[in-house]
This record gives sequence, C-alpha cells and structure tokens, in this order.
Amino acid sequence: METFFLRNPWFRAFFPLLLLGVASVSASSLVVEISVSNGIVWSLIPQKVSFYILLISTIFLALYQIKISMHDRDMIKGFTPKQYEAAIRNKVAEGVAKRSLKLIQNGEIDQLEQETETFKKLYGEVIQ
Repeated sequence: METFFLRNPWFRAFFPLLLLGVASVSASSLVVEISVSNGIVWSLIPQKVSFYILLISTIFLALYQIKISMHDRDMIKGFTPKQYEAAIRNKVAEGVAKRSLKLIQNGEIDQLEQETETFKKLYGEVIQ
C-alpha cells in the first residue's frame, strides 16, 4: 500500500494539494476564530480545533514530501549495474534499428549483416 502512495502520480499530485487546501481553510478559520472586534487574542490559539487541524495537516504535508524525496532518491540510487547496462543497451539498440532500416532501404545487406554480427558480439547474444 505504501508503494501506491509513493509511486502513483495522481496521488503524488493531489494528496499534497488536498493537505494544502485543508491547511489553508483551517488557517483562515483560525484567524476568524481568534479575531476580536479590534484585534487578535493570541492566547485563544491553543484552544481552537482549527489550530490543531492546521498543525496536523502541515506536519503530514512535510512528512509526505520528505518520504517522497527519500523514495525517489532510493529509486535512482537503486539501479543495479545490470539495469544500467540494459538501459544503455536499449538506447544503442534503438540507434542500430534506425541504421539497419536505412541500410535495408539502400540495399546494403552485406553491411547490415556485418553490423548485426558486431552488435550481437558486443551484447553477448549467440549468433546462430
């Protein structure tokens, strides 16, 4: 369940907005509650529920942002050498595919076969 809260892009976008909305409404409510006709009574703040809602929503928002940051950092740091190699291989394979298409269109089949063999040797595929 935790991965849903940290990976789902919709939740990552709207949950902080929801907390921000709750904090904004409770802050406005708090200002109205502690206002007296010609001033503000600061001593009333700890007695108001809106203060605690504001405090809790702000703490949740901060903790959620810290957790997202740690999750993202761990994900980036967590690439294994094989995953990194696979990502590079995919990029190279895309380039090779584009070049192969041009070679086929130009009728350079011998060149295509040589480059295909080289690609397979570089990335450990067995040529049959």
